[in-house]
Amino acid sequence: MKNLICNGCGGTMLINATGMTAVCPYCGSHAVLNHEDTDYYKSFYSQMSRFLAGSADDRERQLRADKLWETADREVFYCRDGSEVEVRYLYRSSFRDGEMLVARKSVVFRLNDPAAAERIRRTVSFLDYPSADTRQLAQFFPNVTGGFELEDGSMLLAVSKDPDEYPLSLFGTLGGRHVAWIISRMENLCCVLEYNSLVHPLINADTLFINPYTHQASLYGGWQRAQKNNTVSAYDSHVLRMTDNLYGIRNTAAALLGFSKAGEVKRSSEIPAALADFINGRPRDNAYDDFALWDEMLIKAYGKRKFIRMDVDDGSIYGKE
Repeated sequence: MKNLICNGCGGTMLINATGMTAVCPYCGSHAVLNHEDTDYYKSFYSQMSRFLAGSADDRERQLRADKLWETADREVFYCRDGSEVEVRYLYRSSFRDGEMLVARKSVVFRLNDPAAAERIRRTVSFLDYPSADTRQLAQFFPNVTGGFELEDGSMLLAVSKDPDEYPLSLFGTLGGRHVAWIISRMENLCCVLEYNSLVHPLINADTLFINPYTHQASLYGGWQRAQKNNTVSAYDSHVLRMTDNLYGIRNTAAALLGFSKAGEVKRSSEIPAALADFINGRPRDNAYDDFALWDEMLIKAYGKRKFIRMDVDDGSIYGKE
């Protein structure tokens, strides 16, 4: 935790529980925290409150995560302006346009083409939401917190994330119930894309992040490929259609169940007929109707909705046990 030093006697000041003021226990001096310190301590107390409010298992899991992150790999990137950016990460992967490093509270993308970074910034900054009630969905799309031009001409782009969000690709094959809630979250994301007339052709386990403890899903990767509906992809001759988003849902779900693509999912004791039929079937014409279809199929597949938490932690997810 950051310490504040008293200007009067040099002692360490105590922070008021509000995070707004501080008092020196040695000489009695008081101070009103500046904006930077106020934000810091508000964040600190907010995190501590969440920690204390969690169950004993949650607190133990977070303590194990703290220890694990002390051993995280470290990469230093050298910027064109002479500065340095250090990234501590537990997972790193490459993709056609660059690479991704997953830090504890951010996802860092190194993009070979600086123009791709600018496209991402521009696209996500103009995302809109159907109503005030759906603005909470903004947390599941990229919030760009920093951009850095590197010596080699590539760009670093940092996107904030919750510490409990992880790349979906790290979870491998999943059971039908877990895949079902991920489908529900992907349908939510696609409704926002539909509202913005955007096609994201890279909806898959490499670009999606999930929180296994709250059943949230976020679409953080692949935004350099996102374009408006009915436009020709800048990367190939494919004309992008809104239904591409919905096929992305189905192909992702099929892969999570262990199949190569949608259309090949087989019914089993773990995969109810309604789940297989939805994944293998043709999407509706728009995301809203498709979500309505999914709601019907979900009830047919599993009946009453039931939250099933994944029994995992940072060590098992990142393969560091």
